[in-house]
Amino acid sequence: MEFVANPANHQLAEVERGLNESNTGAASIRSVTPVQAVFVESERVVAGIVAAAYWGKLHVRLLWVNPDHRGKGLGSQLMRWAEERGKELGCTSAMVDTMSFQAADFYIKLGYRQFGLSEGYEGGASRHYFEKELRAGALPKP
Repeated sequence: MEFVANPANHQLAEVERGLNESNTGAASIRSVTPVQAVFVESERVVAGIVAAAYWGKLHVRLLWVNPDHRGKGLGSQLMRWAEERGKELGCTSAMVDTMSFQAADFYIKLGYRQFGLSEGYEGGASRHYFEKELRAGALPKP
């Protein structure tokens, strides 16, 4: 057996595949459906979202808008699109986390409620965890 630090992408994919196989029986996961989109201008990506639908929830992993294109509604459009896609896939809620220096207020404006906070990151930063109901009555009241 060999220990490999900084494994290759195909090795990491094998870890993810193995975990998904294990979870299939334990949590009735049938599939992970990517929910991804970008805005392109002059063949250059200026905004994008990387999310996935599984276990009845939409998990937003990355949302990015080029600084030159912020304030134009691209982030909101991407989030609304992903939420609608999540609904189509049967998701009851959407989840996202963000650092204190990133976009907490943005997610609150989109109707997300904070359900967790992890403090103690370098520079006094904190990680904020948010969830938004995608279907009436989907989330328990806090």
